Amino acid sequence: MGRIRSRLLEWYDAHLQDFPWRTARDPYAALVAAVAAQQTQMSRVLPTYERWMTAFPTLRAAAEADRAAVLRAWGRAGYPRRAVALHETARRCVAQHDGRLPADLDALLALPGVGPFTAAIVLCFGYGIDAPAVDTNIVRVIGRVVFGDLQPAAETPRGAIDAAAARLLRPGTAARWNPALMDYGARVCTPRPKCGECVVASLCAARPRFAAGAVAEPVRAQGRFDGSDRQWRGRLLRVLREADGPLRLGALLKAADVPAEEKPRVRALLGTLCADGLAWSDGGWCGLGSEAQAPAPRRPAR
Repeated sequence: MGRIRSRLLEWYDAHLQDFPWRTARDPYAALVAAVAAQQTQMSRVLPTYERWMTAFPTLRAAAEADRAAVLRAWGRAGYPRRAVALHETARRCVAQHDGRLPADLDALLALPGVGPFTAAIVLCFGYGIDAPAVDTNIVRVIGRVVFGDLQPAAETPRGAIDAAAARLLRPGTAARWNPALMDYGARVCTPRPKCGECVVASLCAARPRFAAGAVAEPVRAQGRFDGSDRQWRGRLLRVLREADGPLRLGALLKAADVPAEEKPRVRALLGTLCADGLAWSDGGWCGLGSEAQAPAPRRPAR
């Protein structure tokens, strides 16, 4: 374990990426980055992070914003329910934690949208507390190097990954070690690993299998996007984000280029957006955000 750790830390020191939340020692900045990183490639995280922090530079500013402003700041980053959870977490911290993120694991896990990875990022980068953060990249690195599995997300028990992550973490190094593993999984130990560039190849339990020609099968293929519910929900949100105010339902469907045969389906999808707190609909009018926070008057003069 010690040699694995030393080599990966040396690699990180030579290849580190200077993301602001890694050095700011700001729990709120760490939270925003961690939420933005959920199910998202790191290359897309920085623009979302910067846009959000510009709009809401503090936890209290995020808590005091209305839902529509939050969703506009999130923009097209994808999975907008993450923005709703981040907003609700800010509100809860103001109401229950004196406007601060708690520095306690259990208290963090009780917040909306905060799972073990996000909590560990807040503790690690925000408070300097040693906490192993395990994302999909880290699962891949540990599962291959330690356990010899080609596709750890499908093959390696999560409990074993978490235990190995805890063993590999040397006290006082979490702020370097966590991003070292994340970046290594994103840049070297990728789904199709670059074993020729790997600094721990001689220590990797999976290396002989890859050298013999074995291939890591994809965990799962994402469904077709064109014509999917995801596409229509995204179109509806785009129109609502760009609108100056509430829209008639017919105007929304027209702006989203919804053909006649798809209108019943898309109306139903608008209902799911409302249920998720991303939009509101009332009396033939609709808008961004939750109905309770829609600007008054909600309906333009006729």
